[in-house]
Amino acid sequence: MKKFFIGILVLALSCMSAQARKVRGTVRCGAEPLSGVVVTDGYGFAMTQKSGKFVLEVSDEAEFVYIVTPAGHVADWSSGVPAFYIPVSGRNRFDFQLTRTAEGSEYHIIAVSDPQTYSDEHFAEFAALPLEDMARTAAAFEGTGVGLVLGDISWDRIEILDMYKKEIVRAGIPFYPVVGNHDNEAYVQGDREASASYRRKMGPENYAFFLGNEVVMVLDNIIYDTNFKCRIGYTDQVMSWVEGLLEVLPADAGLYIAQHAPLGHGDRMIINGDRLLDLVRGRRVNFLSGHTHVNANHLIEKDIRDHNVGAVCGAWWDTKHCTDGTPRGYKVFTMSDGGLSWYYKPVGLGKDHIAEVFSLGETPEFPEAVVVNVWDWDPDWKVEWYEDGVFKGTMEQVRAVSAVFTAEIEAAYRTAGQDIPRWKRGRPSSHNFAAVPSPSARTVTVCVESPFGQKWSRTVELAR
Repeated sequence: MKKFFIGILVLALSCMSAQARKVRGTVRCGAEPLSGVVVTDGYGFAMTQKSGKFVLEVSDEAEFVYIVTPAGHVADWSSGVPAFYIPVSGRNRFDFQLTRTAEGSEYHIIAVSDPQTYSDEHFAEFAALPLEDMARTAAAFEGTGVGLVLGDISWDRIEILDMYKKEIVRAGIPFYPVVGNHDNEAYVQGDREASASYRRKMGPENYAFFLGNEVVMVLDNIIYDTNFKCRIGYTDQVMSWVEGLLEVLPADAGLYIAQHAPLGHGDRMIINGDRLLDLVRGRRVNFLSGHTHVNANHLIEKDIRDHNVGAVCGAWWDTKHCTDGTPRGYKVFTMSDGGLSWYYKPVGLGKDHIAEVFSLGETPEFPEAVVVNVWDWDPDWKVEWYEDGVFKGTMEQVRAVSAVFTAEIEAAYRTAGQDIPRWKRGRPSSHNFAAVPSPSARTVTVCVESPFGQKWSRTVELAR
């Protein structure tokens, strides 16, 4: 603990400069002062004293003073975004008021990616069944629940953010936003300039809050230019802030890193991704991302996993499935009894809807096989099959395009009398599994089981 406070002091002193100005404030829960709360301006850091008071050197570049909300507390979220931040302009004093949530180390997270609404019709569709589904899921939570929307809330229409804030409160839990490439102003040049409207409506792009014994760190990994151009990665300023934040967090705190685009791996690692991994190694880390409109579950290395969450809009509101055949939906994480579990929740379907099976001839790449799509698969899952009731073992992992997605997107564009754009076509994914039955087989039964006990099975009658 002594080392922790020394780190705060060193960081505070190192962040002082001739261009910084000193501001003061408090963090309270009702009349109770909260001590040990981290305060930042996006550049430097301070911590509240026993009195709940803090002094922070604020950079001239800073737009907000904000807090790392402590566990068991939340800022007012009735506006659609939790008010853990206060704009810097015209202020020298910053007083934060929090309320208590459920205490303890257990919690739930709803992670939803890419609402990506452009038209009023798109937004109305999002605000109907998908949002109602999330609200029902949240209502069943025991203990603390929060939501994360993993970017591309809008689709180059910044005014959609106001509509989103008004409606997301219906979910019944605080939802924290992540900036996506389509949440920038498309024709404004420069990364900081293009996201200025987002910050005015949604607050800082890089922030954090405690959840149980863990910390959720929200990062901007979209380096925007103009004319819809962007690079994926972290600027040096983002990396500097992350480095400073990690210095003041408990060394044993696990991390969720919520960002729009996935981290990537190997030669496909995003800009400064390797630097970020170097900073977080030694902690349990779960990256939560969207952007791709597919679902993927990758163990990057020991204790570091990337959950790339399928889009709630499917293929940009043209289909009920994503381009890899994942049903539109969201992902739910639960911390209970010290263990983390998760499941992908399709909109309008139960949590045990974890796979979809296709009979002979339905998957063009494997016409002689029964194929099952297991969208949240990782090596800890079981995917097995039976032929006429006889156990045959583990199905073969293959890459295939989803037949159900292909049918949906072709129907949508056939109705419109248009060609399907390349970026809306089906993508082959490796969360497919195939089994080739013998010529005399009459049935194939597929059995799928997740590491957390979800079970699913279907029997396919083979018509030859």
